[in-house]
Amino acid sequence: MEIFKIQDLTYYYPRKEEPALKDINLSVKEGEFLLLLGKSGSGKSTLGRVFNRIVPEFYGGKIKGNITSKVDVGMVFQDPEKQLVMDQVEREIAFGLENIGIDYEIMRKKVMETLSFLNIWDIKDKKTYELSGGQKQKTAIAATIAMGYKFLVLDEPTSQLDPVAAEEILHILKRMNEELGYTIILIEQRIDRCFHLADRVVFMENGQIVFDGEAEEFVVFSYKNEKNFSPTVANYFARLGEKHIPLTVKEGRKKLRKDLLLKENIVFEGLKKEAIQNKEAISIKKLYFTYENGKEALKGVDLNVFRGEVLGIMGENGGGKSTLLKNISGLVKPTKGKIFVNGEVGYLSQNPNDYLFNDTVYEELKYTLDQKGINDLSRIEKVCKELDILKYKDKNPRDLSGGEKQRVALASILVMEPEILILDEPTRGLDRALKEILGGIIRDLQRKGKTVILVTHDVEFVGKYCDRVCLMFDGSVAQVGSKYTVLTDGIYYATQMNKLFSGYVDKILTLEDAVAAVASLKEGVI
Repeated sequence: MEIFKIQDLTYYYPRKEEPALKDINLSVKEGEFLLLLGKSGSGKSTLGRVFNRIVPEFYGGKIKGNITSKVDVGMVFQDPEKQLVMDQVEREIAFGLENIGIDYEIMRKKVMETLSFLNIWDIKDKKTYELSGGQKQKTAIAATIAMGYKFLVLDEPTSQLDPVAAEEILHILKRMNEELGYTIILIEQRIDRCFHLADRVVFMENGQIVFDGEAEEFVVFSYKNEKNFSPTVANYFARLGEKHIPLTVKEGRKKLRKDLLLKENIVFEGLKKEAIQNKEAISIKKLYFTYENGKEALKGVDLNVFRGEVLGIMGENGGGKSTLLKNISGLVKPTKGKIFVNGEVGYLSQNPNDYLFNDTVYEELKYTLDQKGINDLSRIEKVCKELDILKYKDKNPRDLSGGEKQRVALASILVMEPEILILDEPTRGLDRALKEILGGIIRDLQRKGKTVILVTHDVEFVGKYCDRVCLMFDGSVAQVGSKYTVLTDGIYYATQMNKLFSGYVDKILTLEDAVAAVASLKEGVI
């Protein structure tokens, strides 16, 4: 049964000459799981806001076309901080229910059920401003689910979640869709883990829908049109020209088992080149840090970071990763222990809004140069070109999409050209093409002898662009080593290609590794 229909919709934000949405026609049936994809700034979030009428009722602007809805729609925003109102997690979940006058007993039951459903009992009494980015995201999801909406729009709900929590959220969405009949529209950039859940895929470009169809059809469309939006496993088999393209690791492993016909495991040694200098850029010894509320965030961390390396730090939400970065950058002082930093540090925090307070993108970047006493304004255009934000040079950064804001914040750090670059969740809100641009910038910085540390939950990005990986849990370092060691032995902290080839050809991390390994097998090299 059709429960939502958009006909010939065109929408302009206030004071904008170009439409954010153009000629949109979309129908949603009850119980559908729809995956909404597109590049950063393509109109995905704007279309998501149409479903619960935030566009145009809150944002204003000009709109034409018809919208027909038979249900109320709940939405989880891209930036969870915009959605959090109360100062405590349990109260935040109850806030919406209180506002619509739900009886106390029913409200209490709904809050308790939601806490259990999302497995967040451990943070129910915490202050919302003390939560990590991922915990804030789970709280925002909980507050929306508790309201009882049967139609949910979620704008990048896993962008700040570690792999374990992301899998948990997606599994919950799957259960809600399959067992409880929820209609779900999921806007995502990290598509490897959620692509197979979709009944339909809708792909947007420049405010228009350019594809609307089944998942397998989209893989063919994406590959033929060089959109680079297919899951890694599907992309690999599409390259081989397969007629039936596996969408999941399970389907892919069945196909590999038939194709490779291997009698024993093979270890791939083809692309592992890690030339790291022995000179330390950062040395950390027995580092402890305790917040004012008594929470011990770091517990005896030992870590060396070498000049010219790219180090990826991964681990659970609330595990101490961001706190470690703040200690390295000097934003907070260690409770106990020593930190030695050799070189100027440029630090990009998890929230890009922390960096955006000037009226234009150009002024934002110039402000950084002025504060550092740097007169070379040519850096601004150079960095803007590299990050594909030159076209926004004269725009207010607060008017940009989440991914665009992320790039502007990153640009404000890159113009400094620091010796040590520290990035907290730099791939958040970025599509695959922009991640490759960011990866290229990181490699260029590495070639210039710069040191890069990045905290991310994006295993694929770490597998492709980092030299070493540090895993952190509960304020401590669990493992540090080559990415080919850390990311090929785990369960959750492993790339899609590693999961696909594990047990057949070991030590594969990336699509490039896989292509090279299979080519070597055919030539009899390995």
